[in-house]
Amino acid sequence: MRLLRFVFCLAFLLALSARAEAHPHVWVTTKTELVFADGKLTALKQAWTFDDAFSAFALQGMEKQKDGTYGADVLKPLAEVNVTSLKEYDYFVKGKTATAKIAFKDPVDYYLTYENETLTLHFTLPLKTPIAAKTLSFDIYDPTIFVSFSFAEKDAVSSAGAPPGCTAEAISPTPGSGPSTTLSESFFTNLTAGSDYGAQFADKIKVSCR
Repeated sequence: MRLLRFVFCLAFLLALSARAEAHPHVWVTTKTELVFADGKLTALKQAWTFDDAFSAFALQGMEKQKDGTYGADVLKPLAEVNVTSLKEYDYFVKGKTATAKIAFKDPVDYYLTYENETLTLHFTLPLKTPIAAKTLSFDIYDPTIFVSFSFAEKDAVSSAGAPPGCTAEAISPTPGSGPSTTLSESFFTNLTAGSDYGAQFADKIKVSCR
């Protein structure tokens, strides 16, 4: 029942987008931890905090515990639906080395937390093949512009187990950049998971290892 409720939440937001005059409609603040083992990058640990409006709508009608939070019976199925629905969009993460694209496995260790009236989705995105390339980059964005991503103000990118000489930099889009307000709503509703329009507004992570 709760799974169906969350799917309804997403469907409702998508229906709103068809009538709205601007994109995006959901805002997410991100933190990424780069996980290394034996000198190679093995996974990205993501923490995505949804805006309070989306969080409130997704949890509408759900029963809180006595301490004002939500139990696993509420958050666990919501996390499941979140992660499952992201697969079509490659989990909104595009990675590449200097010569090739980076492929990911399906997420593991995913769960939702609730704090300060917002939901945060945590998940680990393993690389299909660990990489020891000197230069890597990752773009985080929604190709349909329905969801807007932005880095957290503090600790947006961190590393665990990184070899000496490896650095990671968070690069946000140019201030003031964003979807054009002159484009028609039909333009946005026709964007798909394979569209590249949203790439120009991507948050970028640059990884360099000497």
